[in-house]
Amino acid sequence: MNDYPKIRSFIADWFARFDRLDPIEAFLEDLHPDVDWDMPDVDATLTGHARVRAWYTDVVATLQRPTEHHVSKIKVTPGATEFEVLFRATTVSGEHIEARVQENWRFDTRPDGRPLITVHSAKLLQEADT
Repeated sequence: MNDYPKIRSFIADWFARFDRLDPIEAFLEDLHPDVDWDMPDVDATLTGHARVRAWYTDVVATLQRPTEHHVSKIKVTPGATEFEVLFRATTVSGEHIEARVQENWRFDTRPDGRPLITVHSAKLLQEADT
């Protein structure tokens, strides 16, 4: 049985980049230009990379470095993956945030085996005051 080690490694790297709040360019290369980016609090009139940029600009302006993403319950199938993320962060105003999120991705597989994300969806499962 193939547990898709390249996909699992990619997910770990992806969230390590988010923990550091790397520049947006570190993410765009792994997102299809017309990616369906389904995230809360994003201008719904924007699409693809423009939508991701708008979301990430707000993230970087709102959160202190580093953030924490703990990924669990990873399920990979051909062209798709789903998993849970426990997210922890502190805002620039000092508020602590903790949330559990369900992520669902669809992707094309590049020649090197790494995914190119075509659909990215994140849905809040639970939010906690810390």
